[in-house]
Amino acid sequence: MNIIRACEAERNIRDEMSTIFVDGFYQWLNYFSKDKAKLYKTFAHIFNTEVFYTAVVDDNIAAIAACTTNNIPSVRLKYNEFRKHLGFFMGSIAYVILKKEFVKKQYPFQCLRKMAVNVIGIRRRPSLIF
Repeated sequence: MNIIRACEAERNIRDEMSTIFVDGFYQWLNYFSKDKAKLYKTFAHIFNTEVFYTAVVDDNIAAIAACTTNNIPSVRLKYNEFRKHLGFFMGSIAYVILKKEFVKKQYPFQCLRKMAVNVIGIRRRPSLIF
């Protein structure tokens, strides 16, 4: 297993990061859509790869975690992406709700005085158990 910053990956890993994120938070995200493929596309844009770290096993992303200071966001929500994938109405609702949860709150806990771990997800595949 290797730990790398998401921005240093040799390929675009946003889709894999989104899969881990959606699968991990599906019980809450399914309000916006029951279609996981649609949710995967919706959330692929949100990750600030400068602050995300990934655990890589056999060239697959196994886990993600963001580690950042409070003034650098771990996610960046784009209103147009939510509307594009979820439709005007549901995309607008999702954006407003998630902006309130991810952007406006101190989320979720602090590690050190000025550093916080923000989003953590682990892929659910038995072959990737550490």
